[in-house]
Amino acid sequence: MKNKTPMPTLNEERALYAEGYKTIAGVDEAGRGSIFGPVCVGMVVLPSQNLDDLTQELNEVRDSKKISRNKVYRLSDKIKGVALGWGVGVASAQEVDKIRITGAVSEAGYRAYADLQGRSSLEIDFLLTDSRMNLSKLELPSKAIVKGDMLCLSIACAAILAKTQHDILVRELAKQYNEVYQLQNNVGYGTAAHIQAVWTHGHTDDHRKTFVLKANQLPLPE
Repeated sequence: MKNKTPMPTLNEERALYAEGYKTIAGVDEAGRGSIFGPVCVGMVVLPSQNLDDLTQELNEVRDSKKISRNKVYRLSDKIKGVALGWGVGVASAQEVDKIRITGAVSEAGYRAYADLQGRSSLEIDFLLTDSRMNLSKLELPSKAIVKGDMLCLSIACAAILAKTQHDILVRELAKQYNEVYQLQNNVGYGTAAHIQAVWTHGHTDDHRKTFVLKANQLPLPE
């Protein structure tokens, strides 16, 4: 069945190229709302030439929340093959508890930048970010876009890389813990069964202890 969700465009990138910017990175996160495990940030630099061909090659990319996880994982490999450069950064649940989620997302973003720099010789000159991300320490010109993963192709690609890495890491951590948390299925998010398991069995070392459980607005039990 054809995906009826509109494809993110390259309109933002095209406008920046017209202004003289050369190397534009899209940035987005995954795992912000999880109650277990890390938050991850993806960073992707797409080619600046042959944009119509690029759009066609990535024509399955959508907001990562609007497509199946299996498609997300498949597209992650395709994006890595197409991109001029990419990186992923991670901040642990322990860091989330220490510096709160906003700080942890920023830290993961700086690590994504370092990862991209380590994989390529690209010098990024502009960032297109999700509206809830602060990467001011990079001292690069940037634009924050509300619902960027729905609207901007570079950001949508970054979100797909972030979600793939997040799920891989959560499932690896899950091997240490009792299956009652169903982490292999919920990948750290607060499903009703996951929240109930926390209240019944307590949190693990990799649960975010400062997060509030939506079910009753109380913190995870000590």
